[in-house]
Amino acid sequence: MRQVRLTGGRRRSLSTGVIAVSILAGLLALQASTASGKRAAPASTHGVSAVRSAAADCSSVKRGGTLNYGVDQDVISFDSANTQDNGSLWADMNIYDQLVRLNPDGSKIVPDLATSWDVKQGGKVIVFHLRHNARFYDGTPVTSADVLFTYDRVRLPKSVVNWTLEAIKSDRAIDKYTFEVTLKKPWAPFLNDISLWGASIMSKKAVLKLGAKVKSQPVGSGPFYVSKFLPGQSILLKRNPYYWERDACGKQYPYLDAVKLVYTPNDNTRIVKLEAGALDAAIDVPYNLLASVDKQPNITAKTTPQLGIMAINLNQRKFAPFRDVKVVQAMNYAIDREAIVKAVFFGHAKAATSPIDPGVYFHSDKYGYPFNLEKAKSLMKTSKYPKGFKVSLATVSGDSIGNAVAVVMQSELKQIGIDMTLQALDSTTQFERQTKKQFQMAWNYGTSDNLDPNSNMLYCCVSDGGADSANTGWKDAAADALYRRTQTTINVAQRGKLLEQWQKIVMAKAPFMWLINPTNRFAYRDNVHNFFLQNTAHWPLWVAWKS
Repeated sequence: MRQVRLTGGRRRSLSTGVIAVSILAGLLALQASTASGKRAAPASTHGVSAVRSAAADCSSVKRGGTLNYGVDQDVISFDSANTQDNGSLWADMNIYDQLVRLNPDGSKIVPDLATSWDVKQGGKVIVFHLRHNARFYDGTPVTSADVLFTYDRVRLPKSVVNWTLEAIKSDRAIDKYTFEVTLKKPWAPFLNDISLWGASIMSKKAVLKLGAKVKSQPVGSGPFYVSKFLPGQSILLKRNPYYWERDACGKQYPYLDAVKLVYTPNDNTRIVKLEAGALDAAIDVPYNLLASVDKQPNITAKTTPQLGIMAINLNQRKFAPFRDVKVVQAMNYAIDREAIVKAVFFGHAKAATSPIDPGVYFHSDKYGYPFNLEKAKSLMKTSKYPKGFKVSLATVSGDSIGNAVAVVMQSELKQIGIDMTLQALDSTTQFERQTKKQFQMAWNYGTSDNLDPNSNMLYCCVSDGGADSANTGWKDAAADALYRRTQTTINVAQRGKLLEQWQKIVMAKAPFMWLINPTNRFAYRDNVHNFFLQNTAHWPLWVAWKS
């Protein structure tokens, strides 16, 4: 995530025991984690076919070819230190490495550029040991100097992701392949933080040479590099010939020669192109078309779990009614989320009950808004706006799911005196207007890029978290202070209690309408193998291949 510029799960929530093991093992107690340059194949989970054991299938993999992939969001910039939108960061994750990353099924932190790490001084000092065989696509080695340069650059005040490394007090390159980080204090989400796109390691030499051109000419050490970038049209990613990683059979990733990201914002157009053979795979198949697309010859369509949420941002800074808590609560009670799940998502989703996605650590479903029209009317009657008001919702043209939800909301809000008009914008314009706070209500769809709530909650609901509470201008001193305590509380049970209290405050007071937790949905032709979306909605394209 942080924020999807358009588009569109029922998942199991992690138990306290699983959370405790994951956080303690992944964040603090993991002293060393070995990595030989071979990644274990994705383990099958929740019916994700691509994760159907590449280890067993790798002997039959065919190398080469180009995957034509229909995506619904364009890339704004490949400069990972200045990226906040999913269209850009999902592409970034295929061209950059980080020190650590999530494993393919999104269940734990594993080595990436760092083969192992040592935790010292009670979690305040972490020493990363870098792999010696990682190279940028121009052939130069990845060293601790590149890591230090990248982290310095991310921490600049002008960087839009400087929140990523806010826990670091100091860091240094001990030698060519050893990098040390000293934290201000033990920081519960630290390893999850540095698995994010914003902590992607960039080439010091290339950035100094290219300057602002890195937005379109990035130099990373990931599986692919950007060969051709045509904004608003397509992006050609080619295989990094120096990529370090190999499969269980010893074959170098990626399998494909190239991936062409074909920007196709209209949902129906993507499906038409897929069925005609112009695309090999496509993201965000409309829920009402999943069954029919899956029945097409030589095409598979499916849904898989996603750590995501669809919501409405209410601009409290620019629109006075949203500064009235009763108005916001009335709007939330007026929406029948369960009916939307059935009518729009055909049951492939669940009603959102928290800003934290189900499946992410510490999610609580205690404070959601059940549909209660009478309560909504009562709250409006006692608010500062008993007669209602007119308001505009910025939606995304071509996004059939978001617009279908908006039409339902339009009808439901009218029952409590709110006359909401819909303003359909292209995805880039809609996103830019949000960042500039040029909206009253805005459709927003975000995903979680790891298992810790820290980064997304900083973005959405902490006033000084880097995005002015998702550009709504909301500030609650008590909520801010409580959240900051959650970041430095290492004890899992105590952190859980703090986040429980925090979610209660946010659900009651914050200017958002958390609506739906959706699923991933995608389709691919039958000659495409190992194509899938992680629960983070990321695309691990380096494991895909064509027969």
